[in-house]
Parts: sequence; C-alpha cells; structure tokens
Amino acid sequence: MRNTVIRLLPALLVLLLVAGAADAEDQNEHPPRPVKLITLEASGAALQRQFPARVEATTRSNLSFRMAGELLEVNVSPGQQVTEGTLIARIDDRNVRSELDSARSRLELAQATRERMRYTLERGAISQARFDESEAEWRAARATFEQAEEQLENTQLRAPYDGVIAQVPVDNRQIVQVQETVAVIQQPGQLDVVFHLPQQIVQQIPRSDSVSPFETAMAFEVRFGNSEKPYLAQLASYTTQASAQSLAYEVTLRLPQPDDITLLDGMSATVRLDLGQLLPASDSAVWHLPPEAISYLADSPEQAVVWRFQSPDRLEAVPVEVGRLTSKGLEVSGELDANDRVVAAGAHRVSTEMRVTPWVKEQGL
Repeated sequence: MRNTVIRLLPALLVLLLVAGAADAEDQNEHPPRPVKLITLEASGAALQRQFPARVEATTRSNLSFRMAGELLEVNVSPGQQVTEGTLIARIDDRNVRSELDSARSRLELAQATRERMRYTLERGAISQARFDESEAEWRAARATFEQAEEQLENTQLRAPYDGVIAQVPVDNRQIVQVQETVAVIQQPGQLDVVFHLPQQIVQQIPRSDSVSPFETAMAFEVRFGNSEKPYLAQLASYTTQASAQSLAYEVTLRLPQPDDITLLDGMSATVRLDLGQLLPASDSAVWHLPPEAISYLADSPEQAVVWRFQSPDRLEAVPVEVGRLTSKGLEVSGELDANDRVVAAGAHRVSTEMRVTPWVKEQGL
C-alpha cells in the first residue's frame, strides 16, 4: 500500500501544479480597458441648425436734406413717435428765401411784359414773333420761381409717414451735407430678421424651376436675445448671389411685432432651421464621427468599421461607409441607430475579445 502511494505522488504533484497555474492565470486576467464613447444623435436633431441674425425694421428710412446747409432746428429725439408731415429738422433758409424773392420779382416783370405784348399784338403793333419771345421769357421766369419754391421746401425735413424716430445722429448748428442722414424713422407693426445661409448648405438644396429653394421651408423659428421662446416667421426675400466675403446668401424673414417683448432695430436674434425640410431625403442616416473612431479589420483591410459598445463590457464591429470630412467630423453611414454608443478614439487598438468599460472623465478640483 505504501508503495502505491509513493508511485501516485508525482502525478498528484503535477495536478497541483496545473491547478495552481490556472488559478494564477485567473488572478492575472487583464481588467476591463477604459474606452471613450460617443452617443449618436437622432438624425432629426443633427439637421437642426442655428444661425445668428439681426432685427431690422420692415419699413425704415434714412431722412436727409437734398441740399447742404446749417441746421437751425432738430425737433425730434430717438424713441419719439411722429405723424406724417411732422417737421423733423430745418436748415438755414436765408439764401434760399433771397433767391425766391428775386425769382418772384422776375416772374412778375415777365408776366407784366407778356400781358403788355398781348395787348399790343391784338392791335397789330408788334409781330407774333415778338409776342412769342415774351411768352418764352415768362415761362422761364415761372420755372425759376417754382424751382426756388421747391428749394425753400427742401430746407425743411418732414416725416414721410407715421412712425418712430430710431436715431438722430446730428446736432443743432451742424453743417450737414447732401444725403447726410439727419434722422432714421421706422414704421412699427412688422419686423424683419436677416441671417446668412452658407453656400455649402445652399448647394445641397434640390434645384426647382418653379419653386424657390428657400420657399420649401414652411416656417422659420426665431428666438431673440437669450430667450428660448420661439416666434414663427415667414420668408420675405433672399439674395441670389453670395457675398464675396462670407460666401453666404442673405435671407430676410418677416414677422409681426410681438406683444410680449420689446424689439428694436439692430437687436440680435437666432434663426433655427430644420434642414431636413430643405435637403433631399436619404435612405440611410448619416452620422458625423471623429476620424479616430474609424478603424479597419486585419482580415478585411478595405472595410471601415466602428466599434459599438455592448453592455456590460464588450464591443461589436459595425461595417460602415465613410464619406466626406466636414467641420463636424467624418460622414459615416451603416447599420447604426440613434443612441448607439461607439468608441470615439483609439478604435484601431480595440477588438471583439477585449473587455472594456466606458471611460468617465474625472472631475477636477
């Protein structure tokens, strides 16, 4: 019996060594590797874009004189409501009145000469040609007088319609030039919101010979300042040539003056636009991912993949098609869904066998 135990002892030692090695391997198994994940947005949310805009009065006029002169009166101030015909400002009219008086005298003289020539012509004392000369002189004098009257009217600046004075950029006793803005008047009731649509977006809008590309959007949402309350606006106009500086097209929206907020010319606004209403429908969703999220499998080096996180600690390779590199990342399409979490960086260093855990950014002190 003792000899039998001695013969089995080496085998037992081998079994103990193998079991110990297995336990050591279990104890030394690598812990889950932290990976940075990104959550895919819903396609509709990705097509919601915001554009900075500014508020402009729908009816807005820069009032100026048609002649240069010294300002003697400025009768309005910013924010003042005026009615049509209200005197806004007046310039020095002494020279103009002097010219008007001279023109009136010349007209009276020409009219008297014309009447005398008519009387003489009826009696045959002068020729028809001489009377025609007096007639021409009277017409010229009348035209000069009417022009002088108009010049006198031009020394007074009046409101062209009922409205509100927005700006008065001049002072009394200032010399103003022709077409120099003396006051800015705007008509309340409606507002314009102006923003610029980039050329890259306009290029993707389907062309139509009958309908404007911008008119395919039913309505635009506008927010003013820091307010999140939306106001609906309709398309008013747009430019058909891009700005040379920004390569963008100017779009003007129009909406009634809101009752619950004070809006003045020049205030800031934000236009929210659903590009899904403008751009053509796509059979598959397009996602934008960082270039580091794309990798290629060793057994299929031409097939791009992204790594989708599968709870609790595994990754799944999803084949994708890679498109353009944009400011938002690489365009990627494939069997992906909204709210999927995919590896955002270091994708070439992971595999299906690797155990992973979502990386959580530690809060600093």
